[in-house]
Amino acid sequence: MIRHLNRLYWIGYLTALLGLYWVLKNWFGMATDDAAIGALALVIGSLFLAHVGFNISGFALSYSVRQIPQIRDKGMPFHSTEGEGFHRLNVPRWIKAVTVESLASLKLVTLLQPWAPNPDGIALAGKTWRKKKPLPVLLVHGYLCNSAVWAGTRALLERADVSTHAITLEPAIGSIRSYSEAIHEAIDELLVATGAPQVKIIAHSMGGVAVRYHATEYGHHRIAGMITVGSPHYGTALSTLGIGKNVKQMAWGSYFLKTLREHPTDREFQTKIWSLWSPQDNIVCPPVSSKLEFGKNTAVPGCGHVALLNDSTTEDLILNWLAEDAQAYPLAENRA
Repeated sequence: MIRHLNRLYWIGYLTALLGLYWVLKNWFGMATDDAAIGALALVIGSLFLAHVGFNISGFALSYSVRQIPQIRDKGMPFHSTEGEGFHRLNVPRWIKAVTVESLASLKLVTLLQPWAPNPDGIALAGKTWRKKKPLPVLLVHGYLCNSAVWAGTRALLERADVSTHAITLEPAIGSIRSYSEAIHEAIDELLVATGAPQVKIIAHSMGGVAVRYHATEYGHHRIAGMITVGSPHYGTALSTLGIGKNVKQMAWGSYFLKTLREHPTDREFQTKIWSLWSPQDNIVCPPVSSKLEFGKNTAVPGCGHVALLNDSTTEDLILNWLAEDAQAYPLAENRA
């Protein structure tokens, strides 16, 4: 659904491009080449400015909404950021955060999600003969995204000889509960393809919540660990701006999230989860909602919600995490 929706956006992009080209050529008398270049620059510039405006609004809303007593007073003791002085950025770092997030979101919506070739499926590590191999990784995307969001992460893991499996959760605006079977089947497929005893999972945004719910239905014995990147574990007040059942389930203080964390299996599974979060997250509001009570939490300051995925600190932490329990395991029969 998201792939097709993002492709439909291109009808608007091309219509605007042709319209501007006609105006520049016929109204302003520009040469053909100059009119084409000018129209292209105006369309790309307008798209970038639209993302800048959206992200500035997101950063501002995320900062302001967290000050509202109804939001602030429902927090948990472990949500405190007192003493973590790094969460206050100076003006140049705010400008950098907005710019990097805008470029990342623009690339995701206009190029990766609609046009990335074969973003779903399994990519097996090249060096299958290694005695100690990192466990394979299942990649689970977030709200209104598809598996193309993992393009940079998959390239990173391919260079590190890590097998990966990326899935797209459908329906895009359905219930988080409906994703459990797809996650279960993806784990099956990855274990069969690699011969590994367990998988690791990297999940972005809603994906982290979806995997936590999956664990309450299917258990977590086949999951060695999970990193969540900007996941709204306690919800986000900005959910009111979205559509779909899943975004309502991620509302701050929602019944779904409350019952999820009250499930005894979720408390067990949280001990396997490492949450990477940004104090400047422009989608998860308040940003400390990404912190887990029983899991490990590490802040990666100065990043927006999408840029957090491919930040150099995030990538270094992921690679170190995968190297921790590299082990010898036999190849699957179909790869022997």
